[in-house]
Amino acid sequence: MPRLSLIASSDDYLLEETVAQAVSEVAAQLGGLEPEVLGENVTPEQVALEVQTPSLFEPSRLLVVEQARRWVKAKEPSSAPKATGEKPDPGPLVEALSGGLPDDVALIVSVWCVEKPKGELVDVISEHGEVRWISLPAPPKPWEDVVLSESQREVLGGVLRRALGEAKIDGRAANLLMDRLGFAPRLLAQEGRKLASAAGSDRTIDEELVRSLTFPAERSLERVRDAVLKRQVEPLLDLVSAAQQGIPVRDWRGQRLDVGGLTQILIGQVGGLFEQLLYLRCVVVQNGLEAELKPSTTSRRGWYARHFKTSLAPNLIELLRQDPEAPLNRSGKPPSPWTLGELFTGAGRYSTPELVAALAELGGVEVTSRGALTLAGLMRWLTKSVGRGVE
Repeated sequence: MPRLSLIASSDDYLLEETVAQAVSEVAAQLGGLEPEVLGENVTPEQVALEVQTPSLFEPSRLLVVEQARRWVKAKEPSSAPKATGEKPDPGPLVEALSGGLPDDVALIVSVWCVEKPKGELVDVISEHGEVRWISLPAPPKPWEDVVLSESQREVLGGVLRRALGEAKIDGRAANLLMDRLGFAPRLLAQEGRKLASAAGSDRTIDEELVRSLTFPAERSLERVRDAVLKRQVEPLLDLVSAAQQGIPVRDWRGQRLDVGGLTQILIGQVGGLFEQLLYLRCVVVQNGLEAELKPSTTSRRGWYARHFKTSLAPNLIELLRQDPEAPLNRSGKPPSPWTLGELFTGAGRYSTPELVAALAELGGVEVTSRGALTLAGLMRWLTKSVGRGVE
């Protein structure tokens, strides 16, 4: 790692992580010395003076500038604190670095900005050290039906591994967590540490733990899945009613939804679940297992562990593998036995004609919900489809 470097990114958390790693590496190279962090109010002139002033107590110095975005030419992030006063002149620091750093000094400069920075300071650091731009991975293409692109998942996977430490997480739980949060590295790290603490040393973080701990279910879209599978319409109507009254309703990332956003997501999520349940019912019936769907059977104590997981799930998963395009599959892979068990139980609470009718009416509901006809049509459809035939 060079002793002189400028590190920049448009994501504050990825920048923070990379700078921390660079500081650790340079500190180790210089014998494990303690870095001197120069606060956000430091000026280029003050840094220039520090660079040229030898330490009276240590043979070497490692200086870290936490934020220098106003010292370079680059667009500032909209969420960054608004700066006041005149823009600092980087000239004194550029002059101090024009001949390179003294042998007993290391300097790391951090820049949070929207685009790759330019300017005299960038040029002089590039000449005598390293300028590192941490570009964000490309988002999914418009035609891709995914939440995150593969490159985004790779970056988030690294963030999650570092946040978890020695804790273990299975692949499905990791995907669920990343999909729920979207591309939000800092939030992912926070949730990862919380999950690691909850799991402890004797449990692998699974989908169940992610669902239970990542964002509360109260007035969030997490309630939708449970409500549909348990055939409880009240939580769905409560979400719509809350949004109409201006009461916060959260998506999987914890972001607040307006009425329009909630309507379209609700239609898509409920419709998608109905499609999965209908497909699963068809597979079950075609293979002579319809009697297994009865709620009186699936509600028995120990049904999942003693019967479904060991006897039914393996065969159903094999059948789903034979149809990679099945609605239940994600990227061609069947759901876990636990998730499949939840869907199986849910499918038993509906009849095939009910699911067919609900999906048949879905298109009309979506069209009317986009217009100015209020949400009455959506609420009637939810009541009729999820409720037990109530008109």
